[in-house]
Amino acid sequence: MKRAPSEDLKMLVIIRLDAQRVFERIKYREAEYMHFFSAKRTREHFASIFKNRFDSFTVENLLHCGEEVIVGIDQFYNSVDELRWYLMVTEDMPGKVQEIVSQSIGEIEEAYNLLQLYISVELGLKEESALLEMS
Repeated sequence: MKRAPSEDLKMLVIIRLDAQRVFERIKYREAEYMHFFSAKRTREHFASIFKNRFDSFTVENLLHCGEEVIVGIDQFYNSVDELRWYLMVTEDMPGKVQEIVSQSIGEIEEAYNLLQLYISVELGLKEESALLEMS
């Protein structure tokens, strides 16, 4: 497999790390941000949960990625943005919000795993790609 040029590899690593951090905050801090949302009915803390570098990516940045990675990026960050939008505008009761958040996290996780697989293949990490496919 031919390796991508150095700038392309760096961009893929930046995307991989950013997606990982966003996913980890959304999934593993869920109990905390949902408790804060339910107890105080504030949305201010969501800015730090959903903060990501994709918001500042340019088309030139994405040109360093293959087509599958670009599709994976779109699917992942679109799923993240849908949850962020819902939480910012919802007037649903906390129980319903929790249900939607749990469902959304499942969708985000699927998109995250797919993006990580695409990036692994593009980076030439065959062993990691095989492990992701088995999970």
